[in-house]
Amino acid sequence: MHNAVNDLDVVFKALADPFRRRLLMLLSDSQYFCQSSGRTVHGICVRDLSRHLDAPQSTVSRHLAILSGSGLVSHDRDRTWHYYSVNPARLTETVDWLNRLMTADANQTPTRGAALGSPSP
Repeated sequence: MHNAVNDLDVVFKALADPFRRRLLMLLSDSQYFCQSSGRTVHGICVRDLSRHLDAPQSTVSRHLAILSGSGLVSHDRDRTWHYYSVNPARLTETVDWLNRLMTADANQTPTRGAALGSPSP
């Protein structure tokens, strides 16, 4: 079964790893100067990410694949180079879900918590 909650499970699993969160922070800028091609592009290549994170390209690629699979990261291709960037639409969906959760929690009545087995105040 495919639904929004299952999709969010994939997002939160991707966000659970500190290395992937660091990757997202690097990718959160709108433009980068790609050292490899010497021009300004939308996104950043694995080679440059590897340098910034002081990690092997294979490690960076593996984590980018997980982030891409969750929809948090997208990429563009220019000849042989792949440029990765944050997918703002997917981040917005995730934040919107968290905001709905916070709103639902704020509107929760005490009797509902008691019905779930929580001790009464």
